[in-house]
Amino acid sequence: MKGLNTPHLVIACVLIALSSVGTAFAEKAKTEKLYDFDNKVHYYQTKIGEENYKIEIQSDDYEHFTNQSVFLLRHADRLCRGNTFMLKVLEGVQEYERFPTKPRAYQPDLNVLLQCEAPEKKEK
Repeated sequence: MKGLNTPHLVIACVLIALSSVGTAFAEKAKTEKLYDFDNKVHYYQTKIGEENYKIEIQSDDYEHFTNQSVFLLRHADRLCRGNTFMLKVLEGVQEYERFPTKPRAYQPDLNVLLQCEAPEKKEK
């Protein structure tokens, strides 16, 4: 009896091993650390899908807050190649005060998800 079950056990093990190969070599999203010289912004960018990105803008000093916001909109437009996009802020929105009178508490990095819409196809 032992010999009759052995082929089934071997086949089951081979099938399990082959099914796990596809998941073991699945490509993971690579995070890139980048710098925008125009806006003087350090950021991390991760491509999480075909037209989806996670962008983490490094928290900097108070004066750069407006640069970070403008950079985010321009960079999203560039990544989506001028197509419509949607930004979802995960964390890091700072309050804006013209002249802060006291030191600000630590602000987290600005984390957003960017989703680009596919360009609409024109019918002839």
